[in-house]
Amino acid sequence: MSRGRVPESLLAGAASAVVAWPLSTLFTPNTWIRPTLAVIAVVVVVGILVRMATTSWVLVMLGQLAGVVLVSGWLYGRGHLWHGLPTLDMVLTFNRLLVDARLTVQNYAAPAPTNRGIILGIGLAIAVAAIIVDHLAVMRRSPAMAGLPLLTAFLISASNSGDALNPMYFVAAGGVWLLMLGRQGISSLRRWSTTVPLSTSGRRSSEDRDGAYGYAAVGRTLAVAGLVTAVALPIVIPHLPTRYLIDGLGRSADATGFSDGQIGLKSTLDLTRSLNNPSKAPVLTYTTNAPVLTPLRVGVLESYANDQWRPDNPDVRYSKRPQVDLPRELDDSIPRETYRLSVDESRIEAPQIAAPTPLVSGDLDGVAWGLDRQTSVASVNRSARSYSFNYLALNPPSGALDQPVERATGALLPPELQVDPASEPLVRQLVAEVVPEGASRIEAARAIQNYLRQTGGFSYSLQLPETVTNDFGQSERPDAISLFLRSKVGYCVQFATAMVMMARESGIPARMAIGFLPGSADRGTYTVHASDAHAWPELYFDGVGWLRFEPTPSGAQNTVAPPYSLAPTTPDSSDPSTSAPSATARPTNTRPDGANDPGAQDPTTTSGTSAGDSSFLGPQARTALLWVLIGLVAGVLGSLAVPLAARTRLRRRLRDAPDEATRVEVEWQSMVERLGDLGVIPPRGSTPRQAGRFFQREAYLEGEESQALIRVVDGVERSRYAPPGTTVTDVRPDTHRVVRAVAGVRRRKDRLRAAWWPSEGLLEWRERREQLVRTVRGPWDRWQERRADKG
Repeated sequence: MSRGRVPESLLAGAASAVVAWPLSTLFTPNTWIRPTLAVIAVVVVVGILVRMATTSWVLVMLGQLAGVVLVSGWLYGRGHLWHGLPTLDMVLTFNRLLVDARLTVQNYAAPAPTNRGIILGIGLAIAVAAIIVDHLAVMRRSPAMAGLPLLTAFLISASNSGDALNPMYFVAAGGVWLLMLGRQGISSLRRWSTTVPLSTSGRRSSEDRDGAYGYAAVGRTLAVAGLVTAVALPIVIPHLPTRYLIDGLGRSADATGFSDGQIGLKSTLDLTRSLNNPSKAPVLTYTTNAPVLTPLRVGVLESYANDQWRPDNPDVRYSKRPQVDLPRELDDSIPRETYRLSVDESRIEAPQIAAPTPLVSGDLDGVAWGLDRQTSVASVNRSARSYSFNYLALNPPSGALDQPVERATGALLPPELQVDPASEPLVRQLVAEVVPEGASRIEAARAIQNYLRQTGGFSYSLQLPETVTNDFGQSERPDAISLFLRSKVGYCVQFATAMVMMARESGIPARMAIGFLPGSADRGTYTVHASDAHAWPELYFDGVGWLRFEPTPSGAQNTVAPPYSLAPTTPDSSDPSTSAPSATARPTNTRPDGANDPGAQDPTTTSGTSAGDSSFLGPQARTALLWVLIGLVAGVLGSLAVPLAARTRLRRRLRDAPDEATRVEVEWQSMVERLGDLGVIPPRGSTPRQAGRFFQREAYLEGEESQALIRVVDGVERSRYAPPGTTVTDVRPDTHRVVRAVAGVRRRKDRLRAAWWPSEGLLEWRERREQLVRTVRGPWDRWQERRADKG
């Protein structure tokens, strides 16, 4: 039964079962437990039986996979089998069940209901984890590495639970993993070379001269101390926010994260959920060389009916390199600057994409995109994680916006001029009170924005009132726009909607835009969160196009009104060089140096201006950078000193070898030294054949690697004991193959130590140091000898 490795297999199966236990906090009822345990048992039993017949890890894993498929079909595919064997119909059935499982976790908070799809999904996932754990812990004899899939399975539960897991879940999982490590450690200890007879009684007694049980006692003490510390330490240290992996399960009452990071804004403008979202996970991060930031637009809405904004059918032609034209209505005389925005990590789901406006060009790293022909809104055919846009920042003078208001009449008005019929009487009344008679288009827009933003007594709140009191003290429930204008309480959607309707009533085409505020800055990088979701109005001006306005109060979402939307503070407002916005127009999150995106400097602008010629780094910074580079080069060369010395030593020994037999001996000693660096050290005094068996057992070599080791041992024995004149084969390729095979099953720490700190390299440097010391001290020693002779 030793080839089957029954104890190790049972421990690996127990570990897989224990790490699945916390899933009981995510799903209810726990009807998934028994089928999952059955699948784990199949993995264990099949692994033992196949290992008794063969040592090929490929055949073992294939047998376990076949067993999982068969048992899963018997458990979940009844009625879709052919004489007990899986069929294509069973595969389709499994696909439908797994789709149901995905919908369940997307639509339910933890604990989610357990259905057949959930049971199948958990069973298959834990079965795959059990096969990986069995392969690493049993076949590769590396239980430490098996801790990685175990930890992954455990963290799926720990990171998606609404509350902290009971410490017993961790103690159980950690305890079984430590048992796996302990058994492997005892086995390795008992294979060490010793002249003392090993104890075989299986009991701890005074006859335990080999010290194995004392070693185990110390290990148990350290393991218990480690588990206690791991459970107790989190109680006294600060906790980082929980991050969630599965959409739906992360939306419990106290959830704080996304699953796959995808987010989208509803076209119905139900932004309350996004504004209330306490998640600290970023929606996107970006850099820009613009000195004044602008909101990032996601969509535009023009049609309003039944208290909701409704999207129009998009008209987009997708292309990886679309032709982006400037708005047809934009006059060449309007001052403008070209800036660049580079998004590093976007989690906005397709077809939406956050972008400034108007766009000049874009690079979406192979993702097809385009602009809507009606609204110029950018959209993509699949989600783009990183991208960059060049866009225009318009600075129209007041003279260009000082246009007459032309009120449209007739039954069929364009969408951008239609006022909501339910609220039109109140909107008309407010426009007559707020907008001065004979005001131009920009004067009317500024008056409406100022009324909603500052002078009208409006307050920002995510809690909207349901009724309003009339002049007779009675509660009324009017339409949504009238409710806001009378209660004067709302958030960005209500402020933007009110300005759109009041602008339309004034004869100014207006529409609703949705997107995100610029976000918060950290060392030149801006981060946008879900709570930065925002809505604002866009008003149309001839010769300029659609311009953003900001009626939402500045203290609510850190909103900043663009300079052109504020009343001028100097007499000559027609000249943009002499007009200055009021103090409230100065943004608080700008970079005056314009160096938010050093890698995207664009010295030219469409208005003909150019960036300065000043150097990015000053003399002191360049000097510091030079010393840093010198230090890095010296560090790299220093780290290569020992490996290069080892290689030089081996080449010199091979070059100085008088015959082929000596070269084979040098290669053998080099292989033994390198395997010793990896922690595989044969007993002292071992013959080549004994050392070969030790290497094969410790590293579990098989297939081509095992044959390579046999050829190396045969070559060494022939070089040592064969009669003179016998042909000696070159064993160097086989020694390299054996070293690579052993390194593949060792810990990363051992591999790094063997690569960067080889013992042969250390020996070479030690010999060179001693030679240097002898050379330096030689004259002094000879002078001392002459003095002694004369004395």
